Amino acid sequence: MLLTDWLPDVWARTHTARLLAGGLFGGPLAEREIRAEIVDRARLATLRELTTTGRFTGDICRCPGGPTLALYDADDRILGSATIHGHGSVSWERSRFRDDLDVAAPTALTLFLSEYGVANVVGGLLAPLVRELGYDERSGEPQFRPASAPAVLAERQVPEALRDDLVGVAGNLAAELPQDRVTALAERLATTEPVPVARAAVLLNWLGRLPFPTEALWGEGALVRRLLATLPEADLLAAAASGPPVAALGALNWAVHQPDDRAVVAAVAPILRRLLA
Repeated sequence: MLLTDWLPDVWARTHTARLLAGGLFGGPLAEREIRAEIVDRARLATLRELTTTGRFTGDICRCPGGPTLALYDADDRILGSATIHGHGSVSWERSRFRDDLDVAAPTALTLFLSEYGVANVVGGLLAPLVRELGYDERSGEPQFRPASAPAVLAERQVPEALRDDLVGVAGNLAAELPQDRVTALAERLATTEPVPVARAAVLLNWLGRLPFPTEALWGEGALVRRLLATLPEADLLAAAASGPPVAALGALNWAVHQPDDRAVVAAVAPILRRLLA
């Protein structure tokens, strides 16, 4: 049976879908941790659409993937399974068909998985949003902000209260500032932006504008994330949810460095659905 014939057959008989821990080498499906169970017919229909519509590649990803999506009939018998590979790649019964699917709506699938408790999906959302907003590194330009370049600080919308302190510090060195200087910067910013949500908003706006990936992840971005660490997460989430797309990008940058990204993904999901549909 061809994969294109097999998929409609098993989905027509599916009563329950479960998201299971692990990928190809995670052990017997019956022994795995169940991360989520989906029985609602409308949600099953959405999941079917997200995981079966797209372009078959004729090849397979070399990673084991994960989590695993398993389908069961009304008697709770396994019908088939697929592994999720990164942002938007699904592999149905890989050993049998060896034909991965690049799904038509990768962002919608990633957000669906996050809604059902799958953590650490933000890496797949970060790069597409960077491309959409145009904050990739520019060819031929320095990867780190040079020292004594006030125009670059203004372009990145670094809070004015911090520019005099940072203008002489190159981007790669900003990541390594001693804690006492970071604390002084945080205190100075709190003086000019006393409302925590507003303070989170200007920091996320700054972080989102940094060129990706070098400066955003390892250079000046490290400093901004240290400043964000002085704020309650609730204020950061509120700023991300109510702010412009660049603030959502900053929030994803922050989230990719956290042990659990689900709250941030939920906060910015409406923005991502609008921009990355």
